[in-house]
Amino acid sequence: MVRHKIGIEHFVSSQRNDRQNNYDRNTAPQSALITHECESNAQAIINISRKRLCNQASKETREAWQKFLDSFKDDEPELYSVCVPECIYRNGLCPEFKTCGWNKTLEFENKLKQYIKGIESQINPKTNINNRGVIC
Repeated sequence: MVRHKIGIEHFVSSQRNDRQNNYDRNTAPQSALITHECESNAQAIINISRKRLCNQASKETREAWQKFLDSFKDDEPELYSVCVPECIYRNGLCPEFKTCGWNKTLEFENKLKQYIKGIESQINPKTNINNRGVIC
């Protein structure tokens, strides 16, 4: 998560020997837990969702980010509703070098319909739309 930098401020504890008393970094495993807190704006949460909900992200990452989103679903339904994977945001276009193919499934089409509900009129009617109402 610390790789995200626009609209978010990270506070991450250090594992450096010179920053802590009675701590030997050489004996600590790479998987040792550290403290990571952050604050962000809504746009940063949307941007992070586009990357961390993608099927190319690890399963653990997707699950952790979804738990975070679920934590405010009831209090911030508008923000929650626009936290989607990149392919939903881009209306089916996948920017990954090797796509997972989810953008060609019925589940994807249903999620996309839900995402664009209420703004369908903004879609160019000359665009090729399949029989399920999803832009191809």
